[in-house]
Amino acid sequence: MTLRELATELSAKVLCGEEDLDTEVQTAAASDLMSDILARLGTPDVMLTGLTTGQAIRTSSVSGIRVVVVVRGKRIPEQMIELAAEEGIVLMSSEMTLFEASGRLYARGLRSNAEGER
Repeated sequence: MTLRELATELSAKVLCGEEDLDTEVQTAAASDLMSDILARLGTPDVMLTGLTTGQAIRTSSVSGIRVVVVVRGKRIPEQMIELAAEEGIVLMSSEMTLFEASGRLYARGLRSNAEGER
C-alpha cells in the first residue's frame, strides 16, 4: 500500500511529507504509549497514535518509523508538525478512532512485524 492509498483509506489529512506519498508501506503499529512502541520487536513503517506531542515524533525518529498518523481528530500542534518535517517523518491526521483505523489498515493488508506481539 502506498502512503497516498493509506491517506485515502483513513480519510487522513497530510500535514507534512506530501512528497513521500508514493512510498510503499507494509507494516503498522498502534499505541498511545510510546514505551509500547519502543519495546516492540521490529520496526513498523507506520505508527497510529492519539498522542499529539513531540514525543510521538521523537519515538518514531529513534525507532526508524517513517509515518505517524494521529487519530481521533485531535488538534495537532504546529511544533509537532515542524518536528516531523525536521525529522523527515510523514505526519497525517484522521478523524477515525484508533480501533477503526487499525482495522481498515489490517483489512488492506498491513500487518505487524513484531514477532510474538501480544
